Amino acid sequence: MKLSSAARFALAATAPDEVLDLEALAIGVASLGNPDLDSAAVSAELDRLAEQVRDDVTPSAAPDRLAAQLGSALGGTLGFHGDPAVYARAESSFLDDVLRTRRGLPIALGVVWMLIGERIGVPLVGIGFPGHFLVGLDRPGARMYLDPFHRGRVRDARELMERLPSVRPGDADAARRALEPTPTRPLILRMLTNLKNFWIDEDDHEHALAAIDRMLLVGREQSGVVRDRALLLLHLRRPTEAARDLRRYLVLEPSAPDRDVVEQLLARAEPV
Repeated sequence: MKLSSAARFALAATAPDEVLDLEALAIGVASLGNPDLDSAAVSAELDRLAEQVRDDVTPSAAPDRLAAQLGSALGGTLGFHGDPAVYARAESSFLDDVLRTRRGLPIALGVVWMLIGERIGVPLVGIGFPGHFLVGLDRPGARMYLDPFHRGRVRDARELMERLPSVRPGDADAARRALEPTPTRPLILRMLTNLKNFWIDEDDHEHALAAIDRMLLVGREQSGVVRDRALLLLHLRRPTEAARDLRRYLVLEPSAPDRDVVEQLLARAEPV
């Protein structure tokens, strides 16, 4: 029996943190746009691209040289980069579409870099910098920050820390945390959150609901996500399910500032 894309994502998402498969989860995110997506074909394309640039990258090279090689190979030869138009397309978060067009959101391009880097012997880490995802090239005693959206341009750590939004001046610990590697689970949650927000803005409630369902699979039960699902279910005229989530939200947030509004919605959603 062939598993649905949602079931395959659920299996991948419930694995222990230490064995989470970034590639399988990223393909699962892409299947929100194409439920019949051929995961083997996506992996094969990553294999092909890695072989195309393998001889152009020397994993043992000095950090500066290796960073330049990666930028030339992935941003130059393969042509992966971003442009402003990608922010208006849900497909810019889908791994298969990014591999086809060589364009994507910073985080989707970062995932491509990480997956190809793994194949050519250059481990890269995701850096969940607020507002603009980066990848980190780690070498003993040092980490270089590369920007896949700009064809692998090296970003200066001091400049990044100075430009951090919502960090109080002098709060060096918060700034450093923003430049630490992002584990697989929060990385996928960030991709799904981007899609959820995009589809809500587009009034595409069915797709937004599907993104939220996967957020709840891959992450812990977050009260705000449960509330958002309830609101989407109300839009979709599914009051019984919405009531269940509204009740759950009030359990998770007994002192919620929007409790009165939620209780009013719950009264309207509950069967008479």
